[in-house]
Amino acid sequence: MNLADKMNKAFNIKKENFGDKIEFAYPNETLAISTTNDSCKLSCAHCNGYYLKNMTPIDEYKTKLKGKNVSSFLLSGGCSFEGDVPINNHIETLKKLKEEGYKLNAHLGLMDKESIENVCKYLDVVSFDLVFDKDTIREVYKIDKDKKDYINAYEIIKENAEVSPHICIGLKGGIVKGEYEIINYLAKNPPKKLTFIVLIPTKNTEYENVSPPNLDKVCDVLCEARIQMPNTQINLGCMRPRGIYRKELDSLALMCGVNKIVLPSREAKNKAIKLNMTILEGKECCVL
Repeated sequence: MNLADKMNKAFNIKKENFGDKIEFAYPNETLAISTTNDSCKLSCAHCNGYYLKNMTPIDEYKTKLKGKNVSSFLLSGGCSFEGDVPINNHIETLKKLKEEGYKLNAHLGLMDKESIENVCKYLDVVSFDLVFDKDTIREVYKIDKDKKDYINAYEIIKENAEVSPHICIGLKGGIVKGEYEIINYLAKNPPKKLTFIVLIPTKNTEYENVSPPNLDKVCDVLCEARIQMPNTQINLGCMRPRGIYRKELDSLALMCGVNKIVLPSREAKNKAIKLNMTILEGKECCVL
């Protein structure tokens, strides 16, 4: 099946199962906080701690709440050498936030079973990055893990909380490798929500000078997910390249049957209007 036919099939599947609705998310009411400040042990090839600098340190979140309408939190942070985010060191803060009525979404990484069970008591949803390709794990994260480790953590989290798997398209330096294997795995027991992000070539990282993944290949991955998981809410998350790439990707994503786009381009909004789609707007992180 060529890409045009695949996109047409994906678009029609989405329309059949979800109607003509599209949601555009502007997550101003979700505050992203880091449990490790701007520190990460791994110095990953695609991030090198850069994105932690845009997050609020967990000890400073109260000052950030002043004058803001915040209804939820995204908890993340740098990883340990085992690939987990040490959120379990801040259980009392999680407990307090829940008592105050906030919704909580967290990235846990490859956390151990006991910590998962402890942390998930206070979470509304977990965002979990799935990576199956061994070479990608080694090259990007510099850790000696494999797909069994990711599947094991994912399955344990699934037993303890709602989980929204995340797939980064082109994670291995812009190359699509392993994404279809993850989709095949998820399709056996489809999640309620699935979020795709796309590699951003980021300054001061090993991948600074790579190209983001080919748009046709990104679209093919999105379509494959929609076709294999017709009833799953598919999100295009905030982490994706900006500029012309985003303008083109967002418009194409509409035709690939996605349900939600975070911080959509103007071109995508105009295309949705031309397609007579019913536009909904959200104010929180895409999985909340």
